[in-house]
Amino acid sequence: MTIDGDVHEISPFFQVRQTKWGGRTCFSNGNIPKGTTVLQVSNFTGTSISYEFRKEVCHNCFAYANAKTMKYKLNYDCLRDLVCNAHYQINPKKFLGAGLWFCSEHCRTSYLQIPNIIELIECYEILLHHFPSMLKRYNSTSEQEEKLNSILISENVIQSSWDEIENKWIPRINNMKSAKRINQLPPICEDEYCCIRFVCESLFNLKYMDPQCITYRAFNMLQSNELSKISKFPVLLHFQKLVFQTLYILLPSHLHRMLSIPLLRHILGTEYGNAFGLWQEGEASDSREYFGYWVFPEASYFNHSCNPNITKYRKGNSMLFTVNRDIKKDEQICIDYSGVLDLPTVKRRAFLADSWFFDCACERCKSELQSVH
Repeated sequence: MTIDGDVHEISPFFQVRQTKWGGRTCFSNGNIPKGTTVLQVSNFTGTSISYEFRKEVCHNCFAYANAKTMKYKLNYDCLRDLVCNAHYQINPKKFLGAGLWFCSEHCRTSYLQIPNIIELIECYEILLHHFPSMLKRYNSTSEQEEKLNSILISENVIQSSWDEIENKWIPRINNMKSAKRINQLPPICEDEYCCIRFVCESLFNLKYMDPQCITYRAFNMLQSNELSKISKFPVLLHFQKLVFQTLYILLPSHLHRMLSIPLLRHILGTEYGNAFGLWQEGEASDSREYFGYWVFPEASYFNHSCNPNITKYRKGNSMLFTVNRDIKKDEQICIDYSGVLDLPTVKRRAFLADSWFFDCACERCKSELQSVH
């Protein structure tokens, strides 16, 4: 059964259908010859560059120069025209660079030409200004993490936790003056910092995205893996609340209006299991660096196969999906989620179950399991 029109326009080469056995799945519209690019996407909702690579990866094209710091940092002179006659919380004498680094003047200029980008830069700068004091207070111990991970998770537990934020924490914060609110910022570490930036970018992109465009509609229809992921790692519920509390206190009004508990939960819940790895270009899979992750809603409807007929790869700030063998009409189109295709069957399937929350039943797995038994 073809699903409704919200995502049927993703590609002329395939359609998304609802199946009983694999959820929403992509099937070819006709015969597709090897080498055909069936999808190229650059409209990500959000990206997250790992903290250790924050100065070594270009924030526009994601180039990497073998652990060398990018030469072009964002400075206030670059922003003068963008902040002119506007009330942004950016201090020219104390500007820290918003945590943005670029490989070239061209990439820095291209990034600054994104419409309304000053709003996102302001959010990054505010966060960067407060992060050192938040990090200084962070003192997580293995005992604390073990305690958080011992919580038995259910939908009710998750909902009750957010209800407490909605009904108790938010009203208390709203009754405080701005100076006192800052004192309520929670201690966070580098992981929360990077996730907060990811959510900031997602809120920004969604704010200025046409609600009728395919990316926006595909994002709304993405499956959330919140319950599966938090059930496996209960500490993530605490993590998510730290992210929300930081955003609620620090976000300026233009993005604060976008922030809600349901939207934050959907952004993070769909990132679990739908994000693509942000990998170094031009290196063999066993030697390339992993920089972080990004979310392309339109590319999130491919199912996994341990014998995929689609090869995915990054080209700058785009992802391409290319046919690696001839595909027949109505054949399922699949990618490889894991990058662990060389593992033995049992280990490979266990990894997929742990990371993507499904028991792989592709033809290769079924064939190999039969030969084992």
